[in-house]
Amino acid sequence: MFKINFYICVSKINNNINDCIKSIIAQKNKHIIKIYIIENNKTKLVNKTFIKKINKLNKVKIFFKKEKQIGIPFARNKCLDLIRKNNSDFSCFVDDDCVLSNNWLKNMLKVYNDTKFEIITGPQISLNRNIYEIVLERKNSHLKKIRWAATNNIFFKSGIIKKINFNFDTKLKNIGGTDQLFFSKVNLKNNFIIWNINSPVYENRDQSKSNFIWFLKRNIRFGTSSKTIYSKLYNLPNTFFLILLKSFSEFLKSIMFFLLIPIDLKKNFLLFIQYFVRSISTFISLFNIKFEEYITS
Repeated sequence: MFKINFYICVSKINNNINDCIKSIIAQKNKHIIKIYIIENNKTKLVNKTFIKKINKLNKVKIFFKKEKQIGIPFARNKCLDLIRKNNSDFSCFVDDDCVLSNNWLKNMLKVYNDTKFEIITGPQISLNRNIYEIVLERKNSHLKKIRWAATNNIFFKSGIIKKINFNFDTKLKNIGGTDQLFFSKVNLKNNFIIWNINSPVYENRDQSKSNFIWFLKRNIRFGTSSKTIYSKLYNLPNTFFLILLKSFSEFLKSIMFFLLIPIDLKKNFLLFIQYFVRSISTFISLFNIKFEEYITS
C-alpha cells in the first residue's frame, strides 16, 4: 500500500476543481490518497463546505493551502515545500481544469512497476475537441523517454524532489514554461521521464479562450521562451546551437504540413502555422525578445 499525494494549483475555486477532485477520489485503488489544493490569490480562503461534504463521504483527506505571491511558479514551489515535508511514496500534479481518466492511477502504477521509471507523464486531451487545442496537444509513443514533463499530468517518486535543491523558476512567472524548465533540470540529473499513453487527463477549458489569437500567442510564447529556458540548462555555445537546430527543425515541420494541407485543410493549415510561428519566434529569442503571456500583479 502506497501513500500518494495529489497537488492542484488554482487561482480561484470554480466548478472544475470539484470535478477534478471527484476524478481523483473515483480512482479504484487500495492506497492512501491525500489531496492538496494550493490557492494562488491574495483573498481569504474560500468557503470549503463542499470539500467538507466530500471528506465525510470518502476516505480521502483534502487540504487547503495558501500562496499569496501571485504567479504559478510560486504555487508550484509551495507544492514542492509540501512534498519535501510530507511522508509520501508518490506525488502527482494535475491542473484544476482537468479530470483523470478512469484507470489513471492503476495505469501509472503499472508503468512504474514494469519499467521502474520514477517520473511518468501522459497526454492532456481536450474534452471539447476544439481544433486549436487538438493541434496543440502533446503526442508521444507509449513508453517513450522524453526530456520534460508538464504539471498538467505527472506522477513521480516523492524522494526525487527531496534530493534536488532547486525549485520552479519564479523569474518566468509571466513568460511560462516553468514546468518545462524544472523537469528538464530534473531529467538532466539522470531522473529519466517516460510517456504513458494509457493515463490521459481530460481538460475542460473555457472555449471562449480557445481561438485563433490564443493559438498564435501560445506558439509565439513557446518559441520566444527558448533562449530563456535553454540558457538555464546549457552553456552559451550549446544554447545557441540548440536554438538554431530547434528553429530549423520547426521550419522543416511547417513545410511538411504546408504540403499536406490538401489532405486535411483546417488541421494541417493550423499545424503549418504552428510550426512556422514557432520557427520564427524560436530564432528571434536569440535577440532576447520575449512574450509575456501570463500577466501577474
